[in-house]
Amino acid sequence: MPRVAVLRHQLGVPSETFVLEQARSFGRWEPVLVARDQPPAHLEAGVPVVSLARRGGALAAAAHAAGAAGPLTALLRELRADAVLAHFGVEGAHALPAARRAGLPLATVFHGFDATCTRAALLRARRASWVTYARRLPRLARQGELFLPVSAHLRARLLERGFPAARTAVHHLGLDLAKVPAALPGAVPAADPRTVVHVARLVPKKGTAHLLRAAALLTARGVDVRLVCVGDGPLRAPLEQLARDLGLGGRAVFTGALPNAEVLARVAAAAVLCLPSVTAPSGDQEGLGQVLLEAGALGRPVVATAHGGIPDAVRDGVTGTLVPEADPVALAAALERYLRDPALAARTGAAARAHVSARFDVRARTRLLEERLDALAAAARGGAR
Repeated sequence: MPRVAVLRHQLGVPSETFVLEQARSFGRWEPVLVARDQPPAHLEAGVPVVSLARRGGALAAAAHAAGAAGPLTALLRELRADAVLAHFGVEGAHALPAARRAGLPLATVFHGFDATCTRAALLRARRASWVTYARRLPRLARQGELFLPVSAHLRARLLERGFPAARTAVHHLGLDLAKVPAALPGAVPAADPRTVVHVARLVPKKGTAHLLRAAALLTARGVDVRLVCVGDGPLRAPLEQLARDLGLGGRAVFTGALPNAEVLARVAAAAVLCLPSVTAPSGDQEGLGQVLLEAGALGRPVVATAHGGIPDAVRDGVTGTLVPEADPVALAAALERYLRDPALAARTGAAARAHVSARFDVRARTRLLEERLDALAAAARGGAR
């Protein structure tokens, strides 16, 4: 069985369940997760995991963060990998020299900021791995074998940055439908018709402040709305203050970060999910929005912005409603339609469930990925003769 080294610097990030779900869904390829940092002790990956920090100590991880290829090259050779799959462009840029030295093809999945943040913003962040990424991006575009943006929007951004169209293909990672038993018809629990749920890291890109303002508009119109914000981040304190300033009081609840199973339960208990993403000052944009797929699998309609890769996940007027960025008035109007009309919410949610089941099953998506890896491995073997 061929082996693929799946790279992600930090494993177990709460908002990145898609990395582990994809790894578990491989069938004909054997995945090994490769982390730069020490994975959390509670991580239940379901597939083999190795880390540079665990094997080579802090010096090896620090060397890799600064762009040194030696530690990863040695690990790839020891694993006897047949291909490398890097999650995020940062990982792809760091893996490129090691993959070249080990004679392995490299496929890189782009998720959002890695295709949309400006070079200046990457450099300003002063993170060693991001600086290396900004500097190696042209080389990655020239030498990487395959680039897999998770939405059509990200593909367009990569082409603008010089990535070759022939080697840049949209690849939706999909969702593990087996973890969402409520996705089965008839199994969806009853939703609270007053509740809007928002699942996001509390950062500028997610547009949470616009949702709070929309909720205030709804209460002013006499709509009995309750807002549940699931997630954490640097903007949590100012957002909680904004909720108080807007007079939302107990109508806006901030839960902090939750395990994925609890996130799904919160989404299932809501009438509608809202993801009002905007373009951040750094240029950062939404790649797709995995929670949109989770909401669809749970039979919940979505109100989101016509932003980034969101239109790949949400069919406007069919599985949800898309509104312009940074427009609380439009957000409020769209949310009010679902809150006042439970039958509309139910019909839209059923359409969302069918859409996600047909197009975003992680096992079907990973079978396609394995076919792409087959072709890369065969080309690499041919070139080595």
